[in-house]
Amino acid sequence: MFDKDQIKIKYVLGSYKDDPNYPTIEDFEYLMKNWYWNENGHHFIHEYRAVPETEDKNLVFTDVVLREKLDNNEEIANNLLTLLNESGRLRLVKATKFTNYYELLPDKQSSYK
Repeated sequence: MFDKDQIKIKYVLGSYKDDPNYPTIEDFEYLMKNWYWNENGHHFIHEYRAVPETEDKNLVFTDVVLREKLDNNEEIANNLLTLLNESGRLRLVKATKFTNYYELLPDKQSSYK
């Protein structure tokens, strides 16, 4: 589950988007975990879209949701997905004609559990 007590002040204020390096992997983790646990993403993925929970109960998100969270910037979303895939943090769970579903694998160094 997403520990709300660990949210950094930059996410509360929204100033993380002003950072020249936005979005970082940390920003991505915050956006996706906040969506999944606090904005009904869990229900959307596992109930509405009927994607089974992963064995380890890891967060599952779609490429479409990621683009929406990044103001529909497809290039930035693709760069993040590539970076996460290359670092072994993503696993494709399901692919349809228009949507890919990814499992976010844990990172021991992540700020957000």
